[in-house]
Amino acid sequence: MTRRDGGTDGAAAELQELVDEVAAATGAPTTLEDRDLHLVASSGHDDVIDEVRRTSILRRRSSAQVQELFGGFGIARAQRPLRIPGGAVPGLLGRWCVPVRWRGVTHGYLWLLDPEERVSAARLDALTDVAVQVAATLALRARARDRSSWAVGELLSGDAGSRARAVEELRRDGLLPADPAAPVVVVALAPRDASPLGPVNSWLLPRGVLSAPVGHRAALVVPAGAPEAAGVAARAARTLTAQHPGGVAAGVSGPVAAGDGHTGWRQADACLRVARGAGGGAGGVSVRAWEGLGAHRLLALAEPAALAAVVVDARARALLDGDPDLLLTARTYLDLAGSAQRTARALSVHRQTLYARLRRVREVTGVDLDDGRERLALHLALVLAEESGG
Repeated sequence: MTRRDGGTDGAAAELQELVDEVAAATGAPTTLEDRDLHLVASSGHDDVIDEVRRTSILRRRSSAQVQELFGGFGIARAQRPLRIPGGAVPGLLGRWCVPVRWRGVTHGYLWLLDPEERVSAARLDALTDVAVQVAATLALRARARDRSSWAVGELLSGDAGSRARAVEELRRDGLLPADPAAPVVVVALAPRDASPLGPVNSWLLPRGVLSAPVGHRAALVVPAGAPEAAGVAARAARTLTAQHPGGVAAGVSGPVAAGDGHTGWRQADACLRVARGAGGGAGGVSVRAWEGLGAHRLLALAEPAALAAVVVDARARALLDGDPDLLLTARTYLDLAGSAQRTARALSVHRQTLYARLRRVREVTGVDLDDGRERLALHLALVLAEESGG
């Protein structure tokens, strides 16, 4: 199977063939989802489709409401095909859920749309061998993913010995280039609010891109030669927006050596902090990259509060603790490189009103806004104070 990202995967191709085989044998449009209800493969669909199936195909994942609905039917515990009646929610067509289990563990589900109840339980029982092949393939991929996930976590850790062992293991498994000089790019993903991060749909990641959970965030490692990292980050973030309607942010590091993954992770995390505070783009996704981070690169050195404690002096504090209109004026003016015209437009105020506010900023802080060094110091203090919430 050729995935949407253009990469190919032997396991994915095999699973696509098996799903097509089930659809052909039963006459029912069929999809395969993993245990997290991420879409893995889909047969062709004619007119037999409902909104649940359409959403699963378009978003590559079932919604939280649908997961709760199907979970209420006991799909995680089912050991035999389970009939989901039509109309359980408005517009839902009847379907079969066939759990795919390997050595007693459910690794995914085959879903067969069957609104007219043409598919009998006996016909599904005849597909047991196919279901076992699907389960075994999913199980092998899950084990490989779990092993690489552990190694990715070690690759990004602050311990040099752990990083060296992770590099060795990932290279031995062919998951990192053998060339020690070949760089990687690290991506950090997280919801823009404080909600826990749902699982990244690994079936949508291009071949060669590694993933792992890191606390309440997710990490991707994009080796040299893989697709452009910012695009990978944006696609991965979009797959999470169905679970996180408040939006998803991503930070993209610069190229680093694989053995220096911790530096890449710190860079990506700094970018993520900025992306979380920025306005979301299309689909609620905000991506920031290291090369365009500017002074925010300081966030890779320490927590924002620690940095703010160093650079926020009495002059900046006078603004931070004073008139909110003056603070907004100063931030906007400095963010817009001292352009009075653009600042007045951004604040929707008359130019003379802006000049009056800027004079007041000078009086309150004692900062000469015509002095580049003083303006830089104030701007940096306000930026880091905002990042730290202070």
